[in-house]
Amino acid sequence: MAEPAADETALERARDRPEDRRLAPSISHIQPSARQDDDGDNHDLVKGVQHVERGKEDARSDAPTTTRSIASLSRPSASPAPTSTPTLGPAPAPVPFQDLNHVRTNLTTASGKGYSAFTDGQKWLIVIFSALGAIFSPISTNIYVPAIPTLAKAFNTTTERINLTVTVYLVFQALTPSIWGSAGDCYGRRPVFIACLSVYLLSCVGTALCPTSAYWLLMLMRVLQATGGSALIAVGTGVVADIATPQERGRYLGLFNLGTTVGPALGPLLGGIFAFTLGWRSIFWFLVIFCACVLVPMILAFPETLRSLVGDGSLPPPLWNCTPAALLRRKQEMKEMRERGESGDSLGLTKRAKFKPWASFLLFLEPDIALMFTWSSLYYAHWYALLTVFSTLLETQYKASEVVIGLCYIPNGVGAGLSGFATGRVMDVFYRKEKKRVGGDHRHCPDTFRLERVRFSILPYHLGILLASTMGLAWSIQAHAPIAVPIVLNLFVGIGTGFLTTTTIYGIDLFTGQGGAVTATFNLIRCALGAITVSTVDLVVQRMGAGWCFVLFSGICLAGTPIPFICLNWGPVWRRSRREKAEQREREGERVESGLPRSSALPPPAKVS
Repeated sequence: MAEPAADETALERARDRPEDRRLAPSISHIQPSARQDDDGDNHDLVKGVQHVERGKEDARSDAPTTTRSIASLSRPSASPAPTSTPTLGPAPAPVPFQDLNHVRTNLTTASGKGYSAFTDGQKWLIVIFSALGAIFSPISTNIYVPAIPTLAKAFNTTTERINLTVTVYLVFQALTPSIWGSAGDCYGRRPVFIACLSVYLLSCVGTALCPTSAYWLLMLMRVLQATGGSALIAVGTGVVADIATPQERGRYLGLFNLGTTVGPALGPLLGGIFAFTLGWRSIFWFLVIFCACVLVPMILAFPETLRSLVGDGSLPPPLWNCTPAALLRRKQEMKEMRERGESGDSLGLTKRAKFKPWASFLLFLEPDIALMFTWSSLYYAHWYALLTVFSTLLETQYKASEVVIGLCYIPNGVGAGLSGFATGRVMDVFYRKEKKRVGGDHRHCPDTFRLERVRFSILPYHLGILLASTMGLAWSIQAHAPIAVPIVLNLFVGIGTGFLTTTTIYGIDLFTGQGGAVTATFNLIRCALGAITVSTVDLVVQRMGAGWCFVLFSGICLAGTPIPFICLNWGPVWRRSRREKAEQREREGERVESGLPRSSALPPPAKVS
């Protein structure tokens, strides 16, 4: 920061006054922190800030020509402090906490403030735009499945080679979110969201313009589509974790999951309509237009929410994370600060976390994450196998056209959307009841809050509905029942997918600050298993029939039934172990900062929750 000689003289005079010597202990409370208080209840920091604000007012009244920030007051004085301190009168009334524009911290600081500075209306808009962005990943997986025969003829190749583009998409859909999700946890949600949508938009343009003599280019464009679109679910889930408390996380994540669950059902419908009416290229031009309609408003107005950068949303983000309007305001603020002789560096509030692209893979080493995500991925693969083979069964058994097949997917999307939204609401109710029982949430009362029991209580209903409806649908088609029967059962199949919301919320509860990495881990496992079922379900149906195929898949899912009971019993133990290790490393960090030797009993630093 600029330090003119006149300012130094004024500061030294101000420090010699008794009113300002009381700032020294207060300022010591305001230090950079790598940890974030999710509830904003850091009372010591608030008290220190209030003392600083009172000291600033006193100093300004005595030295009106001096402009300075909290950072300048905290510098050690060149003049020795007096050895005696006059008795002070009663402290003035606390000045209301206004902002932290000159405090370098990543804490959410005001006691009594809400978890997020965003209003309810702003939260809903943020979640809606996040859901619209996240829908591109699942919708692109099978949007051109109805056009596969047309594509095979257009590219003069086999159906198997066109199906290979779907498999490649699923592979990169599983891998790339691990990198993008960790980038969102480090650099911020907004720039990563915009970058992913931009890559997706350009890849859709390339696919729409792909010459039919270049099969390799079609494959490359599908890889780029997966690279850009697949991470949007992980980044969007991180946004929900940033703005929502645990007791309200269910309703927002339920709305967000509308895109991820409706997308697989909506894709074949749109693909069938466009392929049947305008040709296969129109599918990708539609995605270009849809993506642009989401990307442009997001560039203009989508705010940064990463709590390590903006706290509860009230702290100014780094320049690269600003919306255009916020960027203009920041430049104006920096110009005014330079005119006052101050440095604009004080607006850089936080230090970015380290970018760890392997974070998603490390999370899989946590036993509760590995067990629950693998178990839920079995049911996800079961559901996706049905979505994949459903169109083929309708065509062979009922001679349905592309448009009729697409319409038959609508009930699944409707059921999945309703289930995800309702599941989130019900989970919030269960969480609030448990919070009222123990007098706090799972972070403040970790030993008495029954997190696993609260989050898992609705799972049996979802999974029972899913298994019964999938087997019933497969047998009804094999028995050539009226087409209305599988259509109605497809609605219940969608209702059974509410377990995706439950598992995602549980993972975020375990590692709140790593919402992107958590979702990327779940995405990695479920897409890997989904790719296996997609590539084998047709062969199994041909050998065993649709009915026995899904009896087999249901049996594989039921074989994992002990897993949630293991997490129910051992989950609190694993969480306590992670908490103790984190506290031990925190104490060791304080020892190192104090110049004391590192404790030999402490294990080497590693990533912990």
